[in-house]
Amino acid sequence: MIIKYIHIRELSSTNSFAKSNINSFSKNCWTVITADTQTAGRGQNNSRWVDDNGGSLLMTIISPEISWNNNELMRAHMSGSLALKLFLEGYKNDITLKWPNDIFFKSKKIAGILSESNWKKEFCNRFFFGIGINIRSAPLDYEYLGADLIPSDMIKPISEAVISHFELKDKNVRLEYEKSLLHWNILSNWENLITGEIFKAKTSAILIDGRMELMRNNGQKSFFSNKEVQWLGESK
Repeated sequence: MIIKYIHIRELSSTNSFAKSNINSFSKNCWTVITADTQTAGRGQNNSRWVDDNGGSLLMTIISPEISWNNNELMRAHMSGSLALKLFLEGYKNDITLKWPNDIFFKSKKIAGILSESNWKKEFCNRFFFGIGINIRSAPLDYEYLGADLIPSDMIKPISEAVISHFELKDKNVRLEYEKSLLHWNILSNWENLITGEIFKAKTSAILIDGRMELMRNNGQKSFFSNKEVQWLGESK
């Protein structure tokens, strides 16, 4: 496996840098961009990712030139998420995924993911998998991996683990991803971000196009994208 590594001390965002300089990176192998800190780190839906300078692992994995459709992009996102979960489980138990882009230790967020793509006609020709992990410190109300750990020591093993999962192209990854969700098949409170409705439902499926299927107590199924619904916690 050939991976090129580029480290820059400070960036606005590793994903933004990767996308803005896409033509500078090899089309024939994977590239990993890392930074010590980000001045404008991004999460899903333009949310902010806040890091402690030097305490987090901040990176973006850039694919070689590819020709992927939406289903392949979603499979890659799920595969990369599971690879990170498995890696973190080497340090802590009770690691779970929160659809669509968060990783939790127990009840607190420990890592986030930002998948983005560059399109050429009807296919994605470059894929960006952004990762932020609180390694040796974390902002208030977040979790971190361990105060004695060094973020830079984890760049290579995490990159290799994630890229290996990408290249497997496991057709069953969706089922494994579903079972790794902290709200999988558990009655929870949800908010419909379009209508404002608060309702109770269980996560019953993640579709290959990335939408989530929620099943209410009466058997009614509803389907949401990540911009349309918010998990509010387990229903007591």
